[in-house]
Amino acid sequence: MTPEYEQFMEKVEEVDNLGKIDSILTWDQEVMMPERGIEARSKQKAVMSRLKHRLISDEELGQLIKELEDQDLTGEQDAVLREIKREHEKEKKIPVELLEKISEKESECVEKWKNAREESDFSMVAPHLEELVELKRRYAEAIDPDEEPYRVLFRDYEPYIEFETMVLIMEKLEKRVPEILEKIRESDAEVDTEAFKGDFPEEKQRELNEELVEKLNFDWRRGRLDVSEHPFTLGNQFDCRITTRFNGENLAESILPTVHEFGHGMYQLGLDQDNYGNPLGSARDLSIHESQSRLWENHIARSRAFWEQFLPTLKEHFPSFNEVSAEECYESVNQVDPENMIRVNADEVSYHLHIALRFELERRLVNGEIEVEELPDLWNDKMEELLDIRPGSDAEGVLQDIHWYWGSIGYFPTYSLGSVLAAQIYREAEEEIADLDEKISNGEFEELQEWLRENIHIHGKKFKTAELVEKVTGQKPSAEPFLDYIEEKYGELYDL
Repeated sequence: MTPEYEQFMEKVEEVDNLGKIDSILTWDQEVMMPERGIEARSKQKAVMSRLKHRLISDEELGQLIKELEDQDLTGEQDAVLREIKREHEKEKKIPVELLEKISEKESECVEKWKNAREESDFSMVAPHLEELVELKRRYAEAIDPDEEPYRVLFRDYEPYIEFETMVLIMEKLEKRVPEILEKIRESDAEVDTEAFKGDFPEEKQRELNEELVEKLNFDWRRGRLDVSEHPFTLGNQFDCRITTRFNGENLAESILPTVHEFGHGMYQLGLDQDNYGNPLGSARDLSIHESQSRLWENHIARSRAFWEQFLPTLKEHFPSFNEVSAEECYESVNQVDPENMIRVNADEVSYHLHIALRFELERRLVNGEIEVEELPDLWNDKMEELLDIRPGSDAEGVLQDIHWYWGSIGYFPTYSLGSVLAAQIYREAEEEIADLDEKISNGEFEELQEWLRENIHIHGKKFKTAELVEKVTGQKPSAEPFLDYIEEKYGELYDL
């Protein structure tokens, strides 16, 4: 390692650790911070944003990047240089004052969203969202004034899947999913829908979910499970925080988010510990991250094998499940309900129409084709167009997700990309791991977890997204494996 590369890595680790400190501030805000704490937290996060920007856009770092481009680096060193150069070149275009304003407004806006959702009144947060959207437009323009603003924001979450590839995948889903849904609507198959309905005290749900992630081999020495308004995961390979939520009347709406966030958490905990503080020890952006959470939520927690092994645990915590079979659990957790209004409660099939709605609206919003005040009506109209249902309140509609109010505009397509990649990756795992279903039904998750770690987690950002997917599966990112998977699974479930 040359002296220049050592100096470069020192700066890289400083930037990375500042980002991780900032994520702990975010976790605290969502999990533990008292309500009035936002008055200080928004300013604290603005300072963190300024410090990180100063380090990543530093001229000395830029000079080191230029010098290293002329050196004979290893493949891993080249990957680190590629990732830091991309961030450096982006950040030096953005005025630090703009980043501070965005950070401060994000903290304020998400707190206003919580109150607005509780009151089901979009007008309470609309002015704050309007300011945040305008700041995001300015941010996109600073990075590339000649590019469509939404494309610029999308690259913050997925820089290495081409925008056109994402659009093609979304178009295929939006075309094929309604066709599958229509067949399901017309089916007269009797699918159980009631297994998880009942009365479930929050404290008992907490105990169940803690045992659930323990059975899935979550490392409590390096992680924790808490409760938040909207489930999320933040952290690193040494300290990973996952959150969930509870529904006193439907236990599945607690179990599935917990497994989803567990998937995110296992990815973080599976990153290379020796490369903590640099891109080789950091997750490969949102599409891969979502592939890991969706793999565990959909391919594991919605499988027959999972319920065969987990039902006895469920019965220990809630004796009402003594009258429920594993098959009834499987059917209930996979029921297709096109009349469901809420994305996070959506089934695997209709879920992608919820994403299509958000993708279309946020793209038009950022590009200046629609205004914030139009969002509630446009949301409801699009929901009616895609799913033939209309939200009865703002809480069921435009206020249900945290993302826009958190400043995460451009994020939503990565959920569908994640599902698509999860299907590709899991199909490969099934081919390479003998008797995987049987192992899951026996509660043996170690071999799958090690396979994911060796093939996905340990690489960090060494490979670009599409390159990593092709390395693991032999295919470029494609909607076809996912569409084949849901057609086969739901064809069997609904006798299509």
